[in-house]
Formats: sequence, structure tokens, C-alpha cells
Amino acid sequence: MSKTPFSSKCDIIGALWLYYRDEAMDNEAWREFFDYNDIGLPLAYMIAEGLAESTGEQTETLVGETWQMFCDYINIDPDGAYMNIVEAFEASDQPPLNDE
Repeated sequence: MSKTPFSSKCDIIGALWLYYRDEAMDNEAWREFFDYNDIGLPLAYMIAEGLAESTGEQTETLVGETWQMFCDYINIDPDGAYMNIVEAFEASDQPPLNDE
């Protein structure tokens, strides 16, 4: 069972979508990630910002699949405890995307 609550997963992958989507277009692997998760990423952002609500199993499955793929991409334990995107990237042995 994940130690990262659903709301934090939404915060993390929502921040990824908000702050890194432009930079991701310059990296083929990340571009594929963003293209594949073209619903899960903005959905997580909208839930994190209170613009949408989780409607149950389908929403949590979609966000959960995006979370799992994100964790795989940055090589972190999807069941670990992360409260924000900084903690997630700090737990990774992969360099974060450049947000400049």
C-alpha cells in the first residue's frame, strides 16, 4: 500500500504537468510520457487545485496509472512516502527535468 496519499499524488503529478510539460517536449522519453498521460496529468492538476473532484474508482485508477508510470520513469518506489515533487525527485537517482 502506498504511503503517499492520493491527494499528494495529485499534487506531485499535477505539478509535473504544470511546471515541466514544456521542457518535456525536448526529451523524447518524457514527451512520450506526457503524450500517453494526456488525461491523467491535467486531471491530477485539476484535482490538486480543487477544480475537479475525484469521482471514485475510475478517477483514482487513471491517476494511479499515471503515478505508477511517473515513479517508473524517475526510478522511485511508488509505495514510498512523498509529499511533493521535490521529495519525489530527491528520492530518484535520475536527474529532474530542467524547469528553466
